[in-house]
Amino acid sequence: MINLSFDPGLRPALCNYMALNAAPGHWNMPSWKAPVWRVHWTNSSGAAIKLGRQILPLQPSRIYVIPPDTDFGSIHKGNCRQFYLHFQIRRPYSLRGPKIVALPMTKQRRYFVRRIIAAQEGDENLKSSAGLLARAFLEMLIADLMEDKILFFRQIDKRLLDTLNYLEQHLEQAIDNPALAASMHVHPQTILRLFKTELGKSPQAYLRQLRVDKACGLLQLSEASIKSIAEQTGFCDRYHFTKVFTKMTGQSPARFRESVT
Repeated sequence: MINLSFDPGLRPALCNYMALNAAPGHWNMPSWKAPVWRVHWTNSSGAAIKLGRQILPLQPSRIYVIPPDTDFGSIHKGNCRQFYLHFQIRRPYSLRGPKIVALPMTKQRRYFVRRIIAAQEGDENLKSSAGLLARAFLEMLIADLMEDKILFFRQIDKRLLDTLNYLEQHLEQAIDNPALAASMHVHPQTILRLFKTELGKSPQAYLRQLRVDKACGLLQLSEASIKSIAEQTGFCDRYHFTKVFTKMTGQSPARFRESVT
């Protein structure tokens, strides 16, 4: 029987199709490191990715998938347009293979990209379908990465999955380990053991990562102040938020907002 209930916790975050020469220097960045997955495709040559000392020219015949927290830079020397799509995955996973995955731009993938672009540039009725198209496209890419044995999802305890969902729905609240255990009707030591065994980190470390991940999305997609974003993601104040965000991403919230594409 086919398992139709599997959910990787997919969340599309940011999508656009832009002319790189419309913002001179915008694509020339030393680092785009951030806790989000990225999909990139250019309609012609002229842009490249820097991975250490390696230069990877972006080819129209390829679509590029970049995992979270990959420290890469970018170069733009030609006149081209770029399609990009950011997303997050909540279910614990592991990766095997290159740091940046270059997949063939098949007819099926091109079909989805063109439909997403058309939906974004169309009337309001079309724009409303862009999110659904993006999700379908990403689910297809994720399935392809799983089939190619690049992306692996781990089977984890259902109690832990319930706990992860609870944390995501209550990020703005103060949550200590005893309160978290009480909400899931288990002993605090059980919560600690599940997190350490399955995720390799404590509940509070995972909670900080969730908060920073959500903050990245808000910095990308909203015009809310940094103080407001700190409050929405459960930090006690802007100073603490900035300190944690900078430590985990390598740049301040303000710098992240300026540099994100």
